[in-house]
Amino acid sequence: MIVSIIQIAPVFLDKKKTWEKLKIKIQEAVANGAELITWGETLIPGYPQWVSQAGGAKFNDDDHKRAYSKYWKEALTIDDPIIMEMQDITRDNDIMLMGGIAERSGGSIYCTLITIQNGELLGRHRKVKPTYEERLVWADGDAQGLKVYDTSAGRIGGLNCWENWIPYCRAALHEQGEMIHVSVWPGSINLTKDISRYMAKEGRSWIISASGLIRSEDFEHLNEKEFPLKQAMINGRDIYQNGGSMIVDPKGEIVAGPLIDEEGILYADIDENTVIQERHNFDYSGHYSRKDIFELRINKTDK
Repeated sequence: MIVSIIQIAPVFLDKKKTWEKLKIKIQEAVANGAELITWGETLIPGYPQWVSQAGGAKFNDDDHKRAYSKYWKEALTIDDPIIMEMQDITRDNDIMLMGGIAERSGGSIYCTLITIQNGELLGRHRKVKPTYEERLVWADGDAQGLKVYDTSAGRIGGLNCWENWIPYCRAALHEQGEMIHVSVWPGSINLTKDISRYMAKEGRSWIISASGLIRSEDFEHLNEKEFPLKQAMINGRDIYQNGGSMIVDPKGEIVAGPLIDEEGILYADIDENTVIQERHNFDYSGHYSRKDIFELRINKTDK
């Protein structure tokens, strides 16, 4: 199975234009034979980079409330026309999509990883615990999306950013026989360089670390009335998130990437046999898990 990572910057806080940009890249990846296409954390409509840069902990601050309101309006609902168009693309091209969106539900926003195949939204995984300043804009997720899905190259699952560091989250996917792991990130080689190889060796799995880019120029088109923190972001630094997408094989070797400081698409041809061969030595998803001793209980009650 040919897998791909699309690493691009969003048209920040514009879901329709970001989707149009992503769609062009999806079509390019399809033309190059990709059967699984991934992209970074909350690419649509963008990662909330302003929270740490512009002092997001100010309570009841008018500027931050307006920024949140703009973010909420541009976040996707699960029945958004963009999601429906993604479903059509998977059906028409016989592909799987896995990527990050900011999901709106009620007055809250969730960091969500969606999985779409054969015209169907197979799952949405909301990040179980937003990281540090993210908690000022994202709500806690749940366990509904801690699932794996069948592909021609083995069972696939995915996690958002730092929840990849949570042993229980990884174990929940190992318990289901995960062979391919998609980890989505806002975009930094410092985030992906160590854990991608670690997870490959731990799970003897293929690791697809999909990142995005965020640069000061990505804020220039914004309306200051809707996003009053525009100048703070433009004047902050040139690059906030520098990418770092990569694909790692079950031996822990990087086979594609890392892609840094630029937009582009990574590809790799992956297979189930490599996973099985490496699990001859160590099978954390099977006999090495010692299920007769250890038991993992997951509360999948809907929020």
